[in-house]
Amino acid sequence: MTNRLLFQEVRTNMQIPIIALQPTDRARIAVHLLALSPDDRSRRFSAGLVTDDTIRRYVAGIRFERDMVMGSVGKRGTVIGLAHGCVFEANGRKHVEAAFSVDAEWRGHGFGSRLMSAVVLRTGVEGGATLLGTCAVRNVPMRRIFERVGMELSRDDGEFTARGRVEPMLPVRHTALDEASPNCTPVRDRQVVPW
Repeated sequence: MTNRLLFQEVRTNMQIPIIALQPTDRARIAVHLLALSPDDRSRRFSAGLVTDDTIRRYVAGIRFERDMVMGSVGKRGTVIGLAHGCVFEANGRKHVEAAFSVDAEWRGHGFGSRLMSAVVLRTGVEGGATLLGTCAVRNVPMRRIFERVGMELSRDDGEFTARGRVEPMLPVRHTALDEASPNCTPVRDRQVVPW
């Protein structure tokens, strides 16, 4: 599992890693999404009623070989936060549409922000792209997360569309400083270039 570690933060002696999820993690992803309340499902998928069958089809359709699928995984191996960067081409350019969710009992601890930062970081390491996101006007936490990474928001009726450009970057390299602080993984702050 350590080879899948993308980002971790030490906070009050508790480590909650964000790892790259694999096809073998589909069941854990489904458990996380199915546990969301009807209102949370609506916010996560920017849709009205999201049924269990809709979630199962969504999880079955995740393209792990192409998309960025990352999760905050608790001590018991459960996914407590999920980020999905859906990668696609439009007009000859790479785009990543970011969406994420966090279990209700874990909200307010920065997991959504860290998941979004992980999507931004991985987008930069994988060559950069136009970053997109959508959220309902009432979804203030997601809107603030988009703003914090520098995405430009535009409103259309009851939805906000977030847009920005992540420039290519070199991967963060392991340094002697890492050896001196084994409990911290250095990650460069990465902001999205406004569209």
